[in-house]
Amino acid sequence: MHLTSTLIGLLIIGTGLELPTPIAAQFWKTPNKDNNNLNWRNEALARRPSGICYKTLTVDTVNPNSRSRQISFCCNDYVNKGNNQLLKCEPICREDCSNGLCITPGDCECAPGYERRDRKCRNGLNRD
Repeated sequence: MHLTSTLIGLLIIGTGLELPTPIAAQFWKTPNKDNNNLNWRNEALARRPSGICYKTLTVDTVNPNSRSRQISFCCNDYVNKGNNQLLKCEPICREDCSNGLCITPGDCECAPGYERRDRKCRNGLNRD
């Protein structure tokens, strides 16, 4: 009887804990039907650094062996587009990155058919 009540108590406590969500992969979809542009976008996003930084904090606990905690956060010049449990840190580009992707802070990569001119991704065919 004592074992049963102990197991029920552990079950109740265990259901109240928030376990971290495992991260398998992140995928982005684009409405663009151009397959070359879609491949470029997926490859560019796959090469983009995570932008997640870590630091270790020491906290007060009863158990001295578990005082060290590692926390994750978005690095400088990255913004969290996810939530507190699942970080999705995206770089901040101060220049216009239309027709391209912000790969790292301040580094915009232009889509196929576009080139970087006058701090914008402009159509490579038209010299406007």
